[in-house]
Amino acid sequence: MNFNQLLKQAQQMQKKVNKTKKEFAEKTFDFEGQQGMITGKVNGNLELVELHIKEDVLSVENKEMLEDMLVVSINDILRKVDQEREDTLNKVTNGVDVSAFL
Repeated sequence: MNFNQLLKQAQQMQKKVNKTKKEFAEKTFDFEGQQGMITGKVNGNLELVELHIKEDVLSVENKEMLEDMLVVSINDILRKVDQEREDTLNKVTNGVDVSAFL
């Protein structure tokens, strides 16, 4: 295989990875935490785009508990989305780390 063929393959891989990243960024992921007390959506860029909290946990007395529940729920979905993004890109690149070329 000559250098030009290798370069062409790398460019094709880059296009595929960029397309996959764009498609993944547009996906949304629903989450539910703490027995449905907290629900929402996160996009593929790990941005929180929707958040709903049941009214019965909204009180001054529950403030600290609610903050803890939010942290746990949001961190959990962010880890899941990040792992799915990594798995998706690994499928496109067949597990080859191409980050140095992109």
